[in-house]
Amino acid sequence: MKKIYDEIHGYITLGDAEIEIVDSPEFQRLRRVKQTSLAYIVYPGATHTRFSHSLGTFYLASKVGEKLYNSGEINAEELQDLKMASLLHDIGQFPFSHAIEGYYLPQGFGNKELREYILEKSEIKDILEKYGFSISRILDIYHGNSLLSSIIDGEVDVDRIDYLMRDSRHTGVQLGKLDLDRLIDTISYTQSGITVEDKGIISLENFYISRLHMYQAVYYHKTILGYELFLRNLYEYMINYCNKDLKDSSNIREMVKEGLFPYWDDEWIISSLYNCLTEDIPLSIIQKIKNFMDRKGPKVVYDEVSYKEEKGYLEDIRNQLEKVGIPSDSIYPFEEKISIIDKNKIKILSKGREKKLKDYSATLLHEIPDFILIRRVYVDYEYAKKAREVLS
Repeated sequence: MKKIYDEIHGYITLGDAEIEIVDSPEFQRLRRVKQTSLAYIVYPGATHTRFSHSLGTFYLASKVGEKLYNSGEINAEELQDLKMASLLHDIGQFPFSHAIEGYYLPQGFGNKELREYILEKSEIKDILEKYGFSISRILDIYHGNSLLSSIIDGEVDVDRIDYLMRDSRHTGVQLGKLDLDRLIDTISYTQSGITVEDKGIISLENFYISRLHMYQAVYYHKTILGYELFLRNLYEYMINYCNKDLKDSSNIREMVKEGLFPYWDDEWIISSLYNCLTEDIPLSIIQKIKNFMDRKGPKVVYDEVSYKEEKGYLEDIRNQLEKVGIPSDSIYPFEEKISIIDKNKIKILSKGREKKLKDYSATLLHEIPDFILIRRVYVDYEYAKKAREVLS
């Protein structure tokens, strides 16, 4: 048994199996993968890692799991599976998280596929089998085939609770503060969603309001997002000119089997960009790499945030910019619909009766938007003035 002190939750206790997992090279790699990707470019304190977040998620899952175990809703084996699945939930995160993952997603290979491959092909598998864990049961949790699934990946899951609290602390954006004990104490998890006692409604409202605001202020902050798109673009150049070995997702799988994957981290990406500067590659790409390092990233020239479905015109905007001579590889359009709340998955327990959210009027949850729709167009900073004149 070992205790690790966490700045959010205090002491986190690990058993023998968890200690071996944490000490494995694959898990130690998470110390070198930042939790919020490039958020440190805007919020200098946001240099915390997937390592600390994974421990925090494990702590919260243990807390929820022990509550369910004590009430007889799960057995001892399910409790251990839940704790292990929560500890390993981010083991397949890419360097700089979604910035680099976006390069491989068109190949059908994201962090979930990578996580599964690591569990089946790396040292992690040997540790799990040594302690009697069933990899198939853990995968069932990830695949949504278990009552435990919604605790790790659901409406109010331990993953989101931890990162809202942790990211708020490290960015300094005071929007992710939650009444943690009240939230956990008043929520019940089901395969179809959550049920919250009416006395916990305010805590649940705070969770969703925090989530909405953190998406706007941090996760989709216009400058942070611009740098993530820029890094993805640079990664593609780097692959094509300096490191063709990683062009295909099959190469990442080979790294896992060969034991090299633990060293594919944020620092590897940055060092590879430095190495590209000395290669015989187009000067325009060298300049882009320098711009990234010197914080001269893309500027947003079109920004639309909506809470309802509306027709977009990003392709028209791109065409306008190309017509005035802005190169296509200096234009970064972005569109994403981000889910905030699924009101069909929330039920309220009031006066001993379970009600659907739509039938319970005494809550702000009705007013929280189901999603945010973000559309933006960025251009390399040297073309920003020209682009803004065209679009004004």
